[in-house]
Amino acid sequence: MKKKLRSITRRGLEYSYILGMRIHDKRSLLELKVYHKNVKLHPLRIQILTWDDPIAGCPLNTGYLLQNHKRGFDVVYNLNHPQRIREWIENGTAKGWDGTRTIEIIYGLDAMQEMGYDITSLRTSI
Repeated sequence: MKKKLRSITRRGLEYSYILGMRIHDKRSLLELKVYHKNVKLHPLRIQILTWDDPIAGCPLNTGYLLQNHKRGFDVVYNLNHPQRIREWIENGTAKGWDGTRTIEIIYGLDAMQEMGYDITSLRTSI
């Protein structure tokens, strides 16, 4: 099955993105790549390594309750929801990503912590 790019708009700008997942040694590696619309050069590339449940799957791909200290409430975090993609685009833009150069966020859990999420439970089994 061929994965297709999804589209999303943030602040009037159009983006395309693709979300992939690999499982290795009871760990799940999610990879999100975001591009400016119709330009596949210089993506914002995020990798998130967390535990994987043999029945429920990857917690961030199926939905996992996380506290967000900056917002002051709990969020069911699912990378398949457009709001989460918009958060990553905003985070990448704040780090200087504008589509003219590639930005890689290899430690996605650390970036999530910077965004205010309590990621302690996502690291417990890594």
